[in-house]
Amino acid sequence: MTRAEAPVVPTQSHVPAGRPLWSLIEDAFVDEGAEHLTVHGRWGAIELADTSPLVREALHRMSLGPVALENISVLHENFVRWKNGGGPCLVWRKLKNTLDQLGGCVVPSLGLNDGAGPILSVVAVTGDAVFTLPHIGDDETVTMRGGTEIERLNGDQALASPGSQYQVILHSAPATEIAKTLLAAETTIAQVAEALQVEQSLVADVVAYLAGAQLVVPARR
Repeated sequence: MTRAEAPVVPTQSHVPAGRPLWSLIEDAFVDEGAEHLTVHGRWGAIELADTSPLVREALHRMSLGPVALENISVLHENFVRWKNGGGPCLVWRKLKNTLDQLGGCVVPSLGLNDGAGPILSVVAVTGDAVFTLPHIGDDETVTMRGGTEIERLNGDQALASPGSQYQVILHSAPATEIAKTLLAAETTIAQVAEALQVEQSLVADVVAYLAGAQLVVPARR
């Protein structure tokens, strides 16, 4: 792997201005009993040690499609603190640690604050993929990982790159136009926002999700 293709190593997490959404990959299902909680997916069955009501409720909602988990009442206060840069967010972090055990069965998506569906979704192609949101500075020069292309996938456009653990489904114009601009040349969040005349915070969100998917990487120095 060349320096230009090195993944972004998250030293600080990005807090989205938009809405983080979560779902289970389409062929996954949840098997639950009084004392067990198992998620079955394309990479096998994963039994979770945490069978709390919160985890059960989160998985139930995620099985219905991309959802905002902060709508679960016990998570809402934690979510507000996280969005505002406060803390501690122990309830959310405990749930996220449990979701990370599901690896590629979890599909993180990004929505806008208009209540509509996601503008992009990050879909794993390997079972051991664990998604993080790295912070990328507005003036940090980035580029797309080598070999990344936009492909057609089930009627949508998708970003994919050989060897990546993820592909990113581009559901609507903001994400698609930002991705195309990133594919064109090395650039920064600030430059993309100016070129497309969109909010810098929107570009920062999309870039963070693409970096988390290992498709946006630091440009070669």
